[in-house]
Amino acid sequence: MKILILGHGAVGSVLAKLLHEEKEVKSVICADISFKEEKKFKKFHHVNISLENKAQLLNLLKKHKPDLVVNASSPTFNVEVLDACAKSECNYLDMAAWWERDNDKNAVSPYKIEQFDFDKAFKGRNIVGLIEAGISPGMTNLFVRECADQFDELEEVKIRLIEESAVKELSFAWSKKALLDEINSKPLVYENKKFKIMEPFTGIESYNFPKPFGKKKVGLLCQEEVGTIPFYIKLKKVDVKAYDNQAGIYQFLYNLGLTSEKEIDFNGIKITPFDFVVKVLPEVSFNFKDARFDNAQFAFAVEASGKIKGKKKRIRYFVSCPKQKEINKLGLNANFISYPTALSAKIFAMAVPKIKAKGIIPPEALDKEIRKLILSEFDRTKQVIVKKEILR
Repeated sequence: MKILILGHGAVGSVLAKLLHEEKEVKSVICADISFKEEKKFKKFHHVNISLENKAQLLNLLKKHKPDLVVNASSPTFNVEVLDACAKSECNYLDMAAWWERDNDKNAVSPYKIEQFDFDKAFKGRNIVGLIEAGISPGMTNLFVRECADQFDELEEVKIRLIEESAVKELSFAWSKKALLDEINSKPLVYENKKFKIMEPFTGIESYNFPKPFGKKKVGLLCQEEVGTIPFYIKLKKVDVKAYDNQAGIYQFLYNLGLTSEKEIDFNGIKITPFDFVVKVLPEVSFNFKDARFDNAQFAFAVEASGKIKGKKKRIRYFVSCPKQKEINKLGLNANFISYPTALSAKIFAMAVPKIKAKGIIPPEALDKEIRKLILSEFDRTKQVIVKKEILR
């Protein structure tokens, strides 16, 4: 495989290193605006690109003819990259949706999943667009499908995330702009077979995670899983809630309106609070080399309830990813969020040539054989622990 990675940031740089180690990968082309000159070494090929330049992107695809294009940059470029892939007949993968409000009054969901606009074009060109294929969304979707397949009647799915940075002060595991945008985004829930938009940090509940985490207060988080799962899996309710030891800081910024993207007049200067905060906050404050972050960790639970042979049952999968001190030993310059995201994207990417279906596909819509392949590879990864529980 020849794989083109667009974006060489916290996730893209780690993904490139992971793919470099795969025997099936012939070359990894990394394209980013930060590369000032073209450079080749080992399997790597670094090139400069601005994703705002559509012609430059098309020329890049025409020149290198990759088997797969991975958008590891901002999801704001999903549409441009998808369009270029459709025109160049290249398979595509991303890890997030941009998720703007849908202006169609007849839309079932209030958020528009922009990738689905390219489904017809991808099918017509016999190519695959595997979307939202990271850790969350991504692996979480696959575990929801694993749960669903065990029920005769699925009622509710709870996706519960843990982001434990291990320190109290504000720190960014990746782009501060992406994090602030996430804080400012209104969560979507699916309940009684209808989508509803909620306020961030609401729906607070105490969720009992497996040891060593125990009970944690979780609140609603804007995550893409809710946007696709109800279209592929029949159920009555699904939501995503998260525990983050820095949630209090995030909520403080949100409540003060500092994540708002509405323009205000400040002494004759028009500026959004969002842009101001992005400007004044430090670019990188998460230092994975600092021993204080050694126990930083990401984990998630997917809990499903419903009926099996007429009896009410609850099944839970719990996935814990490596702690920061374990990730440091891998020599990837990765953190506790970027590593599991890049790892998941790598596993999804390596499965793309085996996907028979064409068009735009979220993880939960993959064929059973492909899902089994991806999950088994994920489960085999050192220091990733997957536990299945039958709850009472």
